Amino acid sequence: MKIKPYHRYILMFALTSLACVSIILYQLKNTPISYVQDKPSSGEAELGGPFVLTDQYGEKRDSQEFKGKFMLIYFGYSFCPDICPTGLQNITGALNLLKRDREQIVPIFVTVDPKRDTSDHLKIYASNFHPNFIMLTGTEDEIKVISKLYKVYAAKSDEGPSSSDYLIDHSTLIYLMDQNGKFLEYFPHSTPPEKLSWAILKYLIHKQE
Repeated sequence: MKIKPYHRYILMFALTSLACVSIILYQLKNTPISYVQDKPSSGEAELGGPFVLTDQYGEKRDSQEFKGKFMLIYFGYSFCPDICPTGLQNITGALNLLKRDREQIVPIFVTVDPKRDTSDHLKIYASNFHPNFIMLTGTEDEIKVISKLYKVYAAKSDEGPSSSDYLIDHSTLIYLMDQNGKFLEYFPHSTPPEKLSWAILKYLIHKQE
């Protein structure tokens, strides 16, 4: 008995499908479960670490004193014309939306320009943003150490007419760290306050469960 052409196509399709299923089942069987399961992209990066820097009041601040609270960290510099103010205003807006829950968050600004961002200067700069902000500076070596811990990029651009007239190219992420200083998630500096506050609130709710 001859096989009709369309029967032949059906048979070929069935055999091909069976072969594909067999390959998928083989891969699942021989692939470690950690690769098969979906894994979140946050909370796994080797990012962050202990630090000791100087705040806008000239006081030494050790990251250990923030243990038990979430840290929201942003790296930038006060002479930044637009990106840093946007990021800090978004953090300020998010903290305002969190209301009483904001007491569980420590907002931290770390300068990448310690030469110009002295404690006295940061004290003035801090007045533009949420009063809970801790503005940190230090020696150039201290800033290099924490920048390396958080994988922050920062490079001075060409100087202007004077040695103090320059811009700095730098990464612009907002880092959320857990109560033990471990990385949870990062956000673009342009993240709207509503979205940022909701993302933070999810971790606060999870902490209470």
